[in-house]
Amino acid sequence: MVSRSLKKIMEGKEVPQSFLFAGPKGAGKTSAARIVARAVNCSDIKNGEPCGKCDNCKEILKGSSLDVIEMDAASNRGIEDIRALKDKAYLLPSKLAKKVFIIDEVHMLTKEAFNALLKLIEEPPMHTIFILCTTDEGKIPETVLSRLIKVSFHKGNREELKSSLKRVIEGEKVVVEEEALELIINKSDGSFRNLQKMFNEIFLDIGEKISQKEVIKFFEGRTGEYTAEELEEDLTEGETKIILSRIEKMAEKGVDFKTFREELIGYFQEKLLTAYGVGDKERSKMETADLEKWLGLLIVAGKQEKDVSIDQLPLELAVVELLKGKNPSVLRTSPLDKGDLKKTEKVVKIKDIDLAIEAVERDWGKVLTTVKPFNHSVEAFLRAARPKVIKGDRLVLEVFYPFHKDKLEEQKNREIVEKGLGMVFGVEMAFECILSKSKEKPLVIKNDTPVEEISANLTTEKTAESGDIYDVAKQIFG
Repeated sequence: MVSRSLKKIMEGKEVPQSFLFAGPKGAGKTSAARIVARAVNCSDIKNGEPCGKCDNCKEILKGSSLDVIEMDAASNRGIEDIRALKDKAYLLPSKLAKKVFIIDEVHMLTKEAFNALLKLIEEPPMHTIFILCTTDEGKIPETVLSRLIKVSFHKGNREELKSSLKRVIEGEKVVVEEEALELIINKSDGSFRNLQKMFNEIFLDIGEKISQKEVIKFFEGRTGEYTAEELEEDLTEGETKIILSRIEKMAEKGVDFKTFREELIGYFQEKLLTAYGVGDKERSKMETADLEKWLGLLIVAGKQEKDVSIDQLPLELAVVELLKGKNPSVLRTSPLDKGDLKKTEKVVKIKDIDLAIEAVERDWGKVLTTVKPFNHSVEAFLRAARPKVIKGDRLVLEVFYPFHKDKLEEQKNREIVEKGLGMVFGVEMAFECILSKSKEKPLVIKNDTPVEEISANLTTEKTAESGDIYDVAKQIFG
C-alpha cells in the first residue's frame, strides 16, 4: 500500500531527494506529494507522519508556502521552463528546511527539457526534494528513471475508497446513509480525487445529513434522466433526431456534460470489453467496430469541451459523426453474432442429424461472420482453412501452414471456433486440423481482409516456419 511505503521512507535516516509517483489519474499522486512536502518539513513528525498542526504543516496545507513549488509539465514542457525551475532550486528555502518541487505529468516534457532535468536530479542541491508525477512512465527516459525512487499508485478498491471517504465524513461530522455512501463510491471510478471532489459537491449541495434519495437526485441533476442504456438503444436504432433532442433538453436543465460524457465512457468501455470476451456485462446490441468508434469520439469530445462555449456541442458532434449517413438500426449486431459465445444455446450432437460437408462449405461464410466479432485473428485463420470432411462428431479442416494449425488448436481459439460452429449449424461440433500436402492449392474461401492487416496480426506471433510471414499472408489472401 502506498501510505505504508511512504511512511517507511519518511522514517528512514535519509530521505531520498528524487521520487517518481506513477499511476492512473485520480489515484492520489499529487496529494501524496504534498504529504511528503509536509513530512520533510514538519517540526513534530511522528512515525513518519506529519502532525498537520505545526506552522510549517499549516502553511503547506493552505497552499501558501513559497518553498513548495508545483509545476504542470503538460503546459510548461520546454527547456526554458526547466531552466527556470533550476534557478529556483539553487536558491535557499525562504522558511522551510526543504524546498519541494512537484512536477505533474512529467512525461510531457520535451527531450531537451528531460536532459536539463536529468542534470538537476543527478546532483540536486541538498535542500531540495523532487517529486515527479506521471500517468505514463513509459515516456520517461531510462536515464531519468534510473535516478528516481519509484512509488506505484493504483485505483482504489471499494474498501480503500470507503475508508478514505469515511475519514472525510468523520472529520466533517456529516451523517451519511450507507446506501448513499455506496452510491457515491460507485460513481468515483476508483479515483480518490473524484471521490473527494464529488463528496464535497454533494455536501455543499445537500448539507450535513445525506440520504440515498438526495444523492440520486443530485446525480440526476448533473447527468439528466437520459441513461447510458437509453442512449445505447437510440444509437443502435440510429435515432439521431431523438438523441439530439434529448441532449438539448439536458442542456436546458443545466446538466454537467463533462460528467455525463465520463459516465458514458465507463459504460461503453465495459460493453467493449464484453464484446471481446472480457467482463460479465450484458453484450451490447451495437457492432463492436461501432463501439470502438463511439468511444474514440467520446474521447475527442472531451478534448473539445474546453474550446467551446456550448457545453453540449462536442457530444452532439460525436453522435452526428457516428450516425452520419446511416439508417435506423444499422448499428445493431447481426443475428449471427448476437450474444456472447459463452451463452450459446444448447445444441444437439452432430450424430443426431444428417449434416453434409457440402452444407458446411455453403455456410462457411456464416461461420466467419459469427466468429469475427469475438476474435478477428481466429476469423482470419479460418479464412485460410477449408472444410474437408465430417468424421464422426468432428469437422476436419484443411489448413495450409503449420502456424495456422497451431493457432487454431490453441484452447482459447478452439473454444471460439467450436461455439461458432454450434451457433451456425445448431449442433455440437468439434474440429481437427490437418495440413494440406500442397500449399499452392487454391482456397475455396477468398479473403477480403487487407493483406497488410493480416500480416500485421501474424507478425505479432512467432512462427515455426522459416519463410517470410508477409509472403505467407500474401500467398494465402492474394
